Amino acid sequence: MSRLINVDKERWERPPARSQPQMAEVFGFQVPTDTYYSHRGHAWVVVENNDRVRVGLDDFSQKVLGPADKFTFPEVGRIYRQDHICMAMVRQKRIASFLAPVDGVIEAINPKVRRQPSLVHDDPYGEGWLFLVKPLNLQRNLDNLAFGEGNVAWIDLEAHRLLNLMGPNYTLPDGGTVIDDVFGHFPLLGWQVLEREFFLPLPTKGWKRKL
Repeated sequence: MSRLINVDKERWERPPARSQPQMAEVFGFQVPTDTYYSHRGHAWVVVENNDRVRVGLDDFSQKVLGPADKFTFPEVGRIYRQDHICMAMVRQKRIASFLAPVDGVIEAINPKVRRQPSLVHDDPYGEGWLFLVKPLNLQRNLDNLAFGEGNVAWIDLEAHRLLNLMGPNYTLPDGGTVIDDVFGHFPLLGWQVLEREFFLPLPTKGWKRKL
């Protein structure tokens, strides 16, 4: 297991050079429209040149839950399955679990995020990536994810669900944006309610929270 963690450390710390992803904005949420696949639990996937996939959490998750104090990462060397819980973020002792976007073996964790969890909030599609996976059923898994303009349409639906949850007293002007750190400003929405509604939409039979 240590071999997986230590091999070519600089490679894991520094994502492969690529142009900045094309982005659309939906109520203030940044949404990638190229190369990034989106899971319904708000993780994203990018396929690397070496047939590995890089995984992170999207801007929606970070603006809703706010910056994390720490992350509980999946175990390096272990296989995780799509739609099963594989990681969590912790904020002020509150835990939000997230689902794996693909089947695969965890090969590396982003050491920068271990040291500085706020990177995920500040740069979710860049330096704030979370881990690298050797996929096992990639094409089948990708068929279950949103892509391109489908990402935009899906986040638009999620944003409207969030606004409905926030209630009639929270309205946006035309072209307005949802406030960053929704939970921090509106804690009465409930951390577990937000987790259940947006980040655990597909808990599979028999799943358990293991942190």
